Parts: sequence; C-alpha cells; structure tokens
Amino acid sequence: MFLFKKIVSRVCFPVPLSLELMWVGLLLMWVWPQRQVGKWMMVSGVLILTLLSFHPISGALLAPLESHYPPLLISSQVEGQAFAQSQHVKWIVVLSGGAVEEPHFPLVSQLSSATLLRVIEGVALYRYVPGVKLLLSGSQLEAGLMYQFARRFGVPEKDLVTESSSRDTKEQARFVADIVTQDALVLVTEASHMPRSMALFQKWGLSPIAAPVGHQVSPHPQYRWWSLFPSARSLSMAQRAFYEYLGLAWAALRGQI
Repeated sequence: MFLFKKIVSRVCFPVPLSLELMWVGLLLMWVWPQRQVGKWMMVSGVLILTLLSFHPISGALLAPLESHYPPLLISSQVEGQAFAQSQHVKWIVVLSGGAVEEPHFPLVSQLSSATLLRVIEGVALYRYVPGVKLLLSGSQLEAGLMYQFARRFGVPEKDLVTESSSRDTKEQARFVADIVTQDALVLVTEASHMPRSMALFQKWGLSPIAAPVGHQVSPHPQYRWWSLFPSARSLSMAQRAFYEYLGLAWAALRGQI
C-alpha cells in the first residue's frame, strides 16, 4: 500500500499528468478513427502544463495550505522561556523531508532543502525554548543526518532523540506519539505540509503547536511583469500543492485524519 500510494501520487503530479495526456492523445490520434478525443487530450495536457507554469496560478493553489497555520515567531530566549512556561512545551519535533546518502558530499548537501530548513528551525527553537528536547523523525538515513547536523551546531547529545523507523508522515505521527506520550510539543515542518501533519498528529491524541517553515507564497503577493513568464519554480510549487492535496485526500479516504 505504501508503494502504491507513492506511485499514484507521482503519476498525478503536474508534469507527468500533462505528458500522459499528451502522449495518450497522440496515440489515439494515430490508432483511432475518431481523432477528436485525442486532440482534446493533447490540448488538455498542454493547457495544464502551461497554466501551472505561471506563478499566480501555482501560488493560488499553494497559498491555502501555507496560510493554514501562522508562523511561530520566537526571536529571543526571554520570549522562548515565556512561551515554554505558558504552553508547558517539552519537545521540539522535526519531521524529515528527504535526504541522500552521499558521504563524499558535505552534510548540508546530503539533506534535502526541505529537511535542511526544518532542522535549522528546530535547532533555532531548541536554543530559544529552554528545557526542551529535540526529536528528529524520519527514516534511518534522514534521522541520522539530522542528528549529525544538530550535534554539529551545538545541541548536546542528552537533549537529542531520534525516531528512525518511519516511512511517511502517518508513521511519524504514530511513532512520535509513542515517544512523547501526552507531553506538549512544537511540530516543525514545511508550511504546505503542516495541515496534513497536524491532522495526523491530532488523530494520535497529540496537540502539537505548529511551527511552519519554508513558505513559498507571500500572504500579500506583489506580482511583477516577469511573473507572466512560465517557470520551473512555478511548476515545482504546483507539484508541492498537488502532493499535499493528494496526501490529504488519501489520509481522509483511509480514515487517518
């Protein structure tokens, strides 16, 4: 089921979906006497690829996900101490977002950009919020690399805990719940990933405090003339939105949220 979910999600990403429509449409035009269907499929593929290449459109898809939870803004130890006392926070939980095992690369190059942003925020919050432990959750590779990063940037071993058995966010929620039990926690992940993560953690009886990072859409966008040009970055934003909406739909369908 895990592999099936991963394959289906990638088949439905903007670029694969557009290419699938165009290729199937082309084949239908070759082999089927009624070529109109093939033409419409090709046109649909081109339109999807084109529209999602524009920042205003891909941004509009991503914005509702990123704006669901406000940033957790703590900029000093005084603020962090007051926050910890008021919320009884015991844990900073960082969810992984991908990594590669390339020992000849620097550590930061082995962590994906998503994971790097998350663990940086986790370490920063650890420094600002006294008396907490930093829990790093992901696969064995991801958790291990995040652990190395946290140690390199001064987090003592006694305050570090890793969860290295999970394959996806659902399993992260389950395994983290086993570790933290009912303690208050701050959850660090990408802003677009936060709605699904919060729902999955809440399903396991936890009440996490959201600390989203990696925002790609401004709450007050000011588009310039160059936004009228298609870009790979816009397609990447659309892919991120598709991934999360599909993840939410899958979790709801499976009764996970």
